[in-house]
Amino acid sequence: MNTLVDENELLSIEQLCDRLFISATTAYKLLQSGEIKAFKVGTWKIPVKSVNDYIKRKCAD
Repeated sequence: MNTLVDENELLSIEQLCDRLFISATTAYKLLQSGEIKAFKVGTWKIPVKSVNDYIKRKCAD
């Protein structure tokens, strides 16, 4: 399924975990280390663009 994703969309921790097939513990480590750029207002807000950038960097390694 090809769905266009708005890179300005914000993801939750749960959505990040689902998207990257990772645990919540790993997700929090990636956010706290700054590997995935995000911000906190109450809970973590993770821009889709940050996740896409992270994936591109990992694929380039």
